[in-house]
Amino acid sequence: MLERRFGLFTCLLLFILIFCSQGIVTRGRNVQRTEENYHYLELEREYVKNTREYLKEQGFDNCGVMMTRVTKEDGSREYTVRVHHRKLGRMNGRDKSALKDILSQAEFGTGACVFQYEL
Repeated sequence: MLERRFGLFTCLLLFILIFCSQGIVTRGRNVQRTEENYHYLELEREYVKNTREYLKEQGFDNCGVMMTRVTKEDGSREYTVRVHHRKLGRMNGRDKSALKDILSQAEFGTGACVFQYEL
């Protein structure tokens, strides 16, 4: 009877040990992901700020710049940048394409990010 209790107690301790160690590993991944998210958040803010400044220099005062993000399981990100301004509605397709090309040159250079533009 005593040997059986000792065996159950040992199994219980092993289960607790495995469960806790798995939590530590998972927490480490979460910390890394959180740090990565802060890094990208700073890049995103800087990109939007620079885009607004560039557009203001080009005569698009008070234009709206919105950036939305989709983060996938593997950590890759897809961004959609929407620019709103009255003058954009009057631009032809070639001028819009040229503006998209200029905006794409300011993208933060990581291979895990894909950008799309809506003008």
